[in-house]
Amino acid sequence: MNSSTNRIANIIIDCSIISLTSISICISTVVFGFILYYLIKIKNSPNQLALLLTGNVYLSILFSCILLLKEYVRILPGHLYSINSLNDGIYCEIRAYFLWASNCTIYYSITLQSFHPLCRIVFHNRRSLQSIKFYQILILIQWIICFLIMIPGLLLGYFKYSKNDYLCQVDYTSLKNTCINGMLSYAFPVYATMGCYYHTLRKVRKGNHNLVQATARRDLIVLFRICILVGLFMIIPVPTMIGFFIYFSSGYLPWWLSQFQWFAFSLITNIATIILILISPHVRILWTKTFHRPRHHPVAIVFANNIRN
Repeated sequence: MNSSTNRIANIIIDCSIISLTSISICISTVVFGFILYYLIKIKNSPNQLALLLTGNVYLSILFSCILLLKEYVRILPGHLYSINSLNDGIYCEIRAYFLWASNCTIYYSITLQSFHPLCRIVFHNRRSLQSIKFYQILILIQWIICFLIMIPGLLLGYFKYSKNDYLCQVDYTSLKNTCINGMLSYAFPVYATMGCYYHTLRKVRKGNHNLVQATARRDLIVLFRICILVGLFMIIPVPTMIGFFIYFSSGYLPWWLSQFQWFAFSLITNIATIILILISPHVRILWTKTFHRPRHHPVAIVFANNIRN
């Protein structure tokens, strides 16, 4: 593929990423604002904890998509006008650090969401593990950890400027750097999420008498979330794995590796913002109660008033 074709393809991918992240930002802002409003307004709601954890996932997606959008708004003119370089040194590396750290928050927020049913079912006798304050502390710790684990990569120079992609990112030619960042930001939270759901399902299937009958429905919901959320986000590193295979077999790093990686990320997060609503019954119920209030028939109201009189 010649440079002219590469340029056109890059522009199309840039525009696609900008469009997808913009949609994700809009959806995440609306849903997160909606959840935040109800968390402040209704403090004793039985779904308060579930709403808090779902809101944390949407906040992570929102933060990550904003940073990715800012980055690609900056990259697009480079591909449009074939600018020689947009490298601004340490600032480029810092932007890459924040972008990768924000990506971590998405995976770790999903892990935290999977930890909730584990505590509710496996450790149902320990009320302290099901309190709203406990999860507020965990959410704070989650965000701190995500930004701490990426600091070594910034200090050790793992984020390199790519002149073809006009951004700083993990050096894909270094197996060590890529594997370390991949394990910390992706593999560990994904495996932890699957582990939480596995132990939760084992407890449900044992048929413990202390568990309520609704565990059968919860079992299906858990399986659905495993297949959709974890399976969905496992698609994101596929372009990197393919690119690595090509690089180590031929010594050639595909030009599309970074572009397809961020396109896959923006597409999956866009789908996830919609899927999260579909698999979160507490959000759907709250949304329905807010915008689809039942209308009382005037005749029924008059009849009820006559009975009272």
